[in-house]
Amino acid sequence: MKIQSSLLKSALIILVSSGFASAGDGTPLSARGSGVFTSFAGSRSAGMGNAGIALFGDGFLSRINPATWGGIQNVDFSATYGFSGDASEDNSIGQSSYYANGNFEGGIFALPISHPLGISLAGGFTPLTSYQYQINAAPDSTSLIAPYTYQRTGSGGLGEGFVGLSLSPFKWISLGGMFQYAFGRVQSTGTITFSSSAYQNTYLDNSMYLRGPAGTFGIVIDSLDELTGGQFLKGLNLAFYYKSSYNLHGSYDLESIYDDGLDTTIGYPAYGKIPPEIGFGIAKSFGDRFTALLDVRSQQLSKYQDTFYPQGTLGDVLFVGGGVEFVEGRDLASLFKNHVYRAGFYYQKTQFIVPTKSGGNKQLDELFLTAGTEFPISASASLDLAAQYGIRGLSSDFLLREHVFRLYVSISMGEIWFSRPEGD
Repeated sequence: MKIQSSLLKSALIILVSSGFASAGDGTPLSARGSGVFTSFAGSRSAGMGNAGIALFGDGFLSRINPATWGGIQNVDFSATYGFSGDASEDNSIGQSSYYANGNFEGGIFALPISHPLGISLAGGFTPLTSYQYQINAAPDSTSLIAPYTYQRTGSGGLGEGFVGLSLSPFKWISLGGMFQYAFGRVQSTGTITFSSSAYQNTYLDNSMYLRGPAGTFGIVIDSLDELTGGQFLKGLNLAFYYKSSYNLHGSYDLESIYDDGLDTTIGYPAYGKIPPEIGFGIAKSFGDRFTALLDVRSQQLSKYQDTFYPQGTLGDVLFVGGGVEFVEGRDLASLFKNHVYRAGFYYQKTQFIVPTKSGGNKQLDELFLTAGTEFPISASASLDLAAQYGIRGLSSDFLLREHVFRLYVSISMGEIWFSRPEGD
């Protein structure tokens, strides 16, 4: 009897671990691996299609290109909170669901050391992946297993701490580098409740802990009109960044709790590899009030792998996004009338590979529209609001289609810490 009970328990562990679709960031897909990879550049970029690789100047703290820190004039701090709602329609099983969650989207602090040389020190924390979902199901019973209900919930993700430095050896170029360290847990919990007392209800807790370093190098070329003498290049910035791969290591723990008290816990080493990421950006200022920008980013996530997922589980990501920004005014005498308005879009070939109506698998794509505004709180602080709405699964051939809404609220503050009094 004990042997039969153990076999049943083992079968249930396998069933729960691999027999159901999972989700992250509200979508029933992204628990494959360590979750949904973020592409959030900073508070201003959320309203301009998540673009901002070449956005160079004071008041913008980029999380992806450290070379842009060379334009910081004051001590700056920025923190962001995000809300996400995901409505999913899965035609492969004829079900729909809605999942909403709010998360701290990280913060960054920057300290300018030398304005003429563009030397700034910055550091902070930002999410790297998001692993959030909930699944409720009542599968059909078989001759071997009685009717039961099933609930599975995922939480966590990887966070990324970073610290870096920028330098402008010449007026027309800014360089930057930062060290990053990823760490965190992705956790899936599952509960199986049987309608028959002949079977044991089961609770499972799967947790994978990963950590490891990476590095990013960035460059911004600006003041091209002074470098080349072409006035049409005035206000034009070109930028590039390269982020190295993450080689992660850690542990995996599986805990199974049964009604009969014969609980089991299994633990063993875990690993993961996140491939490199590259990006190109362009920004153009038209006077003091209007700015346009465009980013292209790519990451070969087909080479992602971890303890449970081999290479090829995910697809290569391509991101194209851009936007515009209009500054209503810069008059300190009428501070609270100086609003900023932003709009943008982005298209992304996502990491998810899903079944199609015509057969086979295809990489899921998405299109988002974004908008944002900035309200001054004081001469050195502002409140940024941004909204994003998009559709994931643009082709009618996809069995999965999702509508996603996101809202970001950011607080940015700047202070002058180091200034020489007049007359000194």
